[in-house]
Formats: sequence, structure tokens, C-alpha cells
Amino acid sequence: MDLINIGIIITYIMIFGAALTAIVFSIVNMSKNKKNAKKTLYAFGALILVVLIAYFISSSEVLTSYTKYEIDSGTSKRVGMGLNTFYLLSICALITVLFTEFRKVFKK
Repeated sequence: MDLINIGIIITYIMIFGAALTAIVFSIVNMSKNKKNAKKTLYAFGALILVVLIAYFISSSEVLTSYTKYEIDSGTSKRVGMGLNTFYLLSICALITVLFTEFRKVFKK
């Protein structure tokens, strides 16, 4: 094993530790504050709903030019899901920003 492999293994261990710590502290914080936990779970549920909608509207069509890269219909569907999720969340963010700015203007 050379030095690069050891560095990569240490990096994976550190990333796993950081992710585990973030998840544990989030759960502990949610258990202390029930009101914010409810909002967080609603937001997480909405995100899951957006991902599911993006999955169901994505196409599994594979172009003939992509067969040389060994892309099958499942991979094409997942890539489409990722792109659709990005588009949907970007549109939601844009609408939210515009709504808050217009609300500030008309509130004055």
C-alpha cells in the first residue's frame, strides 16, 4: 500500500465520521426542539416528493450514440431524475426569491 492509498482511506474515514456526526447531532437537536423538528421533517418530505416527481417524469430513453459508453435505461432514468430535480429546485428557488422581493416592495 502506498501513501496515496493510505491518504484516500483516511479521507474516507474522516468523511464518514463527519457525516455520522452531522446526522447524530441533527437527531439530538430535533429531539430537543419538537416544533423545529416538525418543520424539518416537512421540508425533508417535500424534498423526497420533488425527487419522486422528477423520477417519474424522467425518460429512460437511451440514444444510440450513448451505447458505446454502456449506458442502459436505468442509468438514463437516474440521470434524467437528477437533472429534473435540479430544474425543479432551481425554479422553486427562483420563485421564492421573486416572491419575497415583490412582497417587500408591495408591503411598503
